[in-house]
Amino acid sequence: MKKQCLVVGLGIYGMSVARKLSEEGIDVLAIDKNMKLVEKASEFVTKAICMDITSLESLDELPLSDFDVAVVGIGENISVSLLTCLTLKDANIPKIIAKAGDRMHRKVLEKINVDEIVLPEEELGYVTARKIINDK
Repeated sequence: MKKQCLVVGLGIYGMSVARKLSEEGIDVLAIDKNMKLVEKASEFVTKAICMDITSLESLDELPLSDFDVAVVGIGENISVSLLTCLTLKDANIPKIIAKAGDRMHRKVLEKINVDEIVLPEEELGYVTARKIINDK
């Protein structure tokens, strides 16, 4: 059966994840409150929806249990990120990956047992340093 992934938040990180997963043949449902971002993602994902993710009633209408993985790309609004992650955990999505905006955000995501936490700027800093070290 084909993997299905939910991507919530279509900033640079979420959009990149959604695009790459789609290119690799994974079904992606992309969600954001910004219609322009949703329209952009709709060009390559399986389905894109414009919705305010903080509306729990809206989330209840989605078939969340169908997804193998959820990626939460909301790093700038900690409360929205946490509410989204908690809702996805309650829906029993097997794996949740969340972007953290800073180390405190990461710490709280760890406390609610998010499966994988990404600090993109920090991780890219390590990648850049490795490239410099290896370019001797």
